[in-house]
Amino acid sequence: MERAIQPASPEPASSSAVVSTAFGSPLEPVAAPAAATRKHDTYVVQVQKDQIYRVPPPENAYLAERYRNARGGGAKKREGPLCSPCVARTLGAVLATALLLGAAVIISLVVLRPGVPSFSVDRLTVRNESRPARTDYDFFLTAVNPNKMTALWYRNGTARLLHKGLTLAKGEAGQPADGGEDATDFSMLLHGVPHDGRTPNAVDKGLKGSKDHLALELTVEVTVQVHVGALGFGQRRLMVDCEIGAAGLRKDVHISSQNCNSGFRN
Repeated sequence: MERAIQPASPEPASSSAVVSTAFGSPLEPVAAPAAATRKHDTYVVQVQKDQIYRVPPPENAYLAERYRNARGGGAKKREGPLCSPCVARTLGAVLATALLLGAAVIISLVVLRPGVPSFSVDRLTVRNESRPARTDYDFFLTAVNPNKMTALWYRNGTARLLHKGLTLAKGEAGQPADGGEDATDFSMLLHGVPHDGRTPNAVDKGLKGSKDHLALELTVEVTVQVHVGALGFGQRRLMVDCEIGAAGLRKDVHISSQNCNSGFRN
């Protein structure tokens, strides 16, 4: 490739011997001036064709791609790392929701709807008090908790002893004998209720030493709190109804039969 370059101003004749360079190629005069009076000189610039680029060579694109990948990867390669946290967060949210639902079901079935404890009357002692004149009944009961994961704490309550619907004695259920944390033993002292001389004949005969069968009914209403470890949940009212067959009402009453039913009151 050849280019003609025309100087901006005329040079003297002596400048014909000067050699200049441009683009790393020598500048050679086409012809030496014959006289000092010549006004213009013409130069030819030779540039190698393989050094002129109108379109970047394919190697440049390959090198640029490698450089971008080395600095963090292209858009396609970044999709994986950016999407992984999204998937992890989604899975975490689903797992947390499942755990919360499972905990709610467990609390509903195990804590809020515990199994009903069963009761039995182990001992009944009759005490005749003179001041004031009344007959007290001392009961000793045993409770069995059917729940494996929860404890039942018994709070305050009331109890009554009846004969054919007539109240013979009443009192507070009180705290269980072994403390209240998943208690098993209850001791309840019920004070006799005066009837103005109208004590039922069967009860009066039993108090005087008769061994005839006597039907009694013991009802207990007590507050129960469900515990899981040290955590206490809502309290519920527990109703206990025991039908007792006694042989007389002397000091230590012989219990010939009993049938106790219990249930939570909604």
